[in-house]
Amino acid sequence: MRVEDLFDPEGHEAVRGAVQEAERHTSGEIVPMVVERSDDYPGVRAVAAVILAFAAGVVVLASPLDARLWIPPIELAVFAAGYVIAGWPPVLRRLLPVSIRTLRVHQAAHLAFLEEGIVETRDRTGILLYISLLEHRVEVVADRGIDERVQEGTWEGVVRLILDGIRRRRAEEGLVDAIRLCGEILAVQFPPRPDDTDELPDRLRT
Repeated sequence: MRVEDLFDPEGHEAVRGAVQEAERHTSGEIVPMVVERSDDYPGVRAVAAVILAFAAGVVVLASPLDARLWIPPIELAVFAAGYVIAGWPPVLRRLLPVSIRTLRVHQAAHLAFLEEGIVETRDRTGILLYISLLEHRVEVVADRGIDERVQEGTWEGVVRLILDGIRRRRAEEGLVDAIRLCGEILAVQFPPRPDDTDELPDRLRT
């Protein structure tokens, strides 16, 4: 699944408009971001490739071929092919343990939070909606100013809206609804300030 398959130019504009509208009612900053994957997972792919290469070596040993002559090049070729195949999204997704998916998306989301400058908002009221398509995961990363004032579990509804939209092939609609909900949540604790400015771009990051 590619980002452009879910968000065409009109979808990007709809998301940008949703962010602008939500931020009219709050001093918080909402940053939506969607990526195809949070990691290339070289370790997982290498393990899968090694297993395939070992199996190929066993097959050669059971064949009439000269093992000393044929095992090295066959295992090397199978390893290379296996590594590439293991990187194909439908295959890689099945190879990834849930724990690794969760950790990598969590790490990537927090890194993006820093790289996008969300941590630099005046009152520490930035929030990142991070969508990673390969792993089928959504992370909501809220800055310290927000985390201190919202209850645990507040963002679960936001995550559900995004995931439901993606499952229905209506990712744009799900993300727009999630942004609207974020705006409603933030407006309660962080209403607009008289001197409020738009500190971060409203576009969808990809």
